[in-house]
Amino acid sequence: MTNATTANSEERPYKPSWIDRFNNWVEVLPIQWWIFYIGFGFALILVQLLFLWLDGGLQARVLFPIIVFNGLATPFLFTLIHLFDNQAVTALNSMRPTLVMTEPDFDQFQYKLANMPVGPPLIAGVILVVVALLLDQFVIVPIRYAALEQLPVFGIVFHILDKSSAFFFGVFIYHTIRQLRLVNTINLHHVRIRLFNLGPAQAFSRLTASTAVGLVIGMYVWLLLNPELLTNPISFGFVGSITVLAVVAFVWPLWGVHRLMEGEKEKTLHDINLQFETVFERFNQRIRDEDYSAIEKLNWTISSLEIQHKRIKAIPTWPWKPETARFALTAIALPLILRVLQFFVERAF
Repeated sequence: MTNATTANSEERPYKPSWIDRFNNWVEVLPIQWWIFYIGFGFALILVQLLFLWLDGGLQARVLFPIIVFNGLATPFLFTLIHLFDNQAVTALNSMRPTLVMTEPDFDQFQYKLANMPVGPPLIAGVILVVVALLLDQFVIVPIRYAALEQLPVFGIVFHILDKSSAFFFGVFIYHTIRQLRLVNTINLHHVRIRLFNLGPAQAFSRLTASTAVGLVIGMYVWLLLNPELLTNPISFGFVGSITVLAVVAFVWPLWGVHRLMEGEKEKTLHDINLQFETVFERFNQRIRDEDYSAIEKLNWTISSLEIQHKRIKAIPTWPWKPETARFALTAIALPLILRVLQFFVERAF
């Protein structure tokens, strides 16, 4: 099981949260974990459709898109947490040869990356439910929601699922911040940089890119279903905040290792420059001595140092591969830019 730790239970710094225990249970089911969450989402959609039918509202087709979104939101958040835990442990394992830490420390980080403590996720979920209730009082209610007023029983079920997804979004936000802080700590204090083998130091970039995209994808689907929300400053500010948070989630945890790469590169170039200084002193002395055989050998040494300097100078120090950065930044920014442009064009014409 990917997100399990090798440490014994008595060595664990805390008990895993119930969400992690649930994900661990899903992991050992006889089916793939992602199939379970897809089935979970369809079950929540069917529950809503059942109550919609009992309330006599099946003709309200305007509700179907938000019913689907409402049903898939919570399983989607569980899926992201499960996926990111697996990615974090996989990245840490791939970095093992370059990590400066003891085996017990490694086991502790492995456990912490894949397991949250019990209390804080619950608090974060409750806080976001409160925020969602407050936002309901100040933002524009999507047009599709008007039909809920005629369906009181279905409306109760819908809002329960809606606020449950808000709760799990709060858990997801806590999970994201906590996990990325651990990544930043590992990158900043426990990585040994090898300039000719930067792959292990870039291992966490896939996790941070996936996290950034995961933060915004649900928001973009919601805006696609309810474009009128862009007219409300509070809604637009919330969208902007999540977008900024996604960019920070991608860049910030990797910034420490970027600085280490820069430092190692500057140190190596400095050492080569010192060798240049020594060789040039010898070179000038051999010229004064007219020792032409020694000059020829020193010319070879100077050429070798120039090749080294050029090679080191060309090494990139970004802690991600170019395609990873393009994927993350395009997925974060492009849909929002296109949606905003489409919205204003539709209003203009």
